[in-house]
Amino acid sequence: MRLGLAIPLLNESASVAGVVGPMHECLTNAGVEHTLVLVNNGSTDGTRDAIEALAKPDTIVPIHLRENAGYGGGILTGLAHLERNGLPDVVGWAWGDGQIAPSAVVPLLEAIRNGADLAKTVRTARHDGALRRAVTTGYSATMRILGSRTRDVNGCPKLMTREAFLAIEPTSVDWFIDAELVLSAERMGLRIAEHPVTMTRREHGESKVTARTVAEFAKNLAAWTLRRG
Repeated sequence: MRLGLAIPLLNESASVAGVVGPMHECLTNAGVEHTLVLVNNGSTDGTRDAIEALAKPDTIVPIHLRENAGYGGGILTGLAHLERNGLPDVVGWAWGDGQIAPSAVVPLLEAIRNGADLAKTVRTARHDGALRRAVTTGYSATMRILGSRTRDVNGCPKLMTREAFLAIEPTSVDWFIDAELVLSAERMGLRIAEHPVTMTRREHGESKVTARTVAEFAKNLAAWTLRRG
């Protein structure tokens, strides 16, 4: 089983090595063939140099965007690279900020092996600040109103089978991509597995979740709901 992950990075020069190195190591130790696509999403710090230093042919692949393509846009760029080079059996995305243990990807992959179509984390303990917790609480409440049964819509990493990815074909270029994936999977009746994790405080950089993020989510959720009836 081959895994492909897109990791969008915006000004994460101080964090990326502590995420990608351990993730590569734990996947290698688990015998998982993998490609980690590191998408430098218009960073203005030293992210370019940091990910170039991590590059390994066919295993850790750097991609550099001159301008920020949005959170979802960075993910879609990485997934498009995987598609062009032969879509792996399992695909997905992860964060590069170091707030979720890189090893979390292994139990998610095991859930896929055991029959899940989509596997994601759910943050059962958090140490990431009041704003981000409030945003997640609001997102979760909105999803429940829509009838969603999935906890913590934004929990990452997110993995899915190749077939699930091709069926859903996510298109959102902003933070709505997480909700788009979960809502679409539920509507299709796909099997969703969740793995509990702790979200720690950032050691470096700044959170990308802002008031603008909330506004984008609300706008796209309304549009998605109208399209799907």
